[in-house]
This record gives sequence, C-alpha cells and structure tokens, in this order.
Amino acid sequence: MATNDTNDMQRMQQDAIRRVREMQNRAQQSLSRSQQGASPEPQKPEPEPQPQRHHDSSPAKGAPPALPLPQPSTLSNLFDGLLQDGERTLILILLLILVSEKADTGLIFALMYLII
Repeated sequence: MATNDTNDMQRMQQDAIRRVREMQNRAQQSLSRSQQGASPEPQKPEPEPQPQRHHDSSPAKGAPPALPLPQPSTLSNLFDGLLQDGERTLILILLLILVSEKADTGLIFALMYLII
C-alpha cells in the first residue's frame, strides 16, 4: 500500500515538473517572439477566439493551443505592476532560480502561493 502511495506521489511530481517545463518553453518562445520586434505594418486587432468545449475529460495528447500574445503595452504594464512591489519581485526572482535549478516542486508551489 505504501509503495502505491509513493508511486502515485512520484508520478504526480513528474507530471508537475513536466507541466512546469512546458510552461517555461511556452514562455521562452513567447519572449523570443516578442524580442524579434514588431513588424513595420500596424497590427490589426485579431478577433477573440471562440471558446472550445471539450466533452472528453481525459487530457489531450497534443500540446494545448497557444494563446494569442497580449499587446506589447499590456505586457509592459503587467511587468511594471509586478516589479513595483519589492517583495513580490524578490520572490519571482527566487522562483526563477529555483525552477532553473530544478528545486523541490513543493517549495516552488509554496512560493507561487505567496505571490497570489
């Protein structure tokens, strides 16, 4: 019985680590796209995507569809808001370091909770 609990815990931790890595990859891709610079043509606002309803409760096998990137001004406002609070900024930097060092996921989630 204890081995089942241990196996379940390890499986959940590995799944959480996989999801964190996927989020990091998406964030890195988004950052690299935004750093490449905007096109000289003015961007037309894209219509909002229609919400998709999933009737299947099992997880999708492919990667989830990418969300549209926020406008650069919105993104800079978000970063300005996050970086104004010194304590929150310190926790964010600590989170980045811990994630890159592949630290304990429990600690990472606890720090994420503090940011909320």
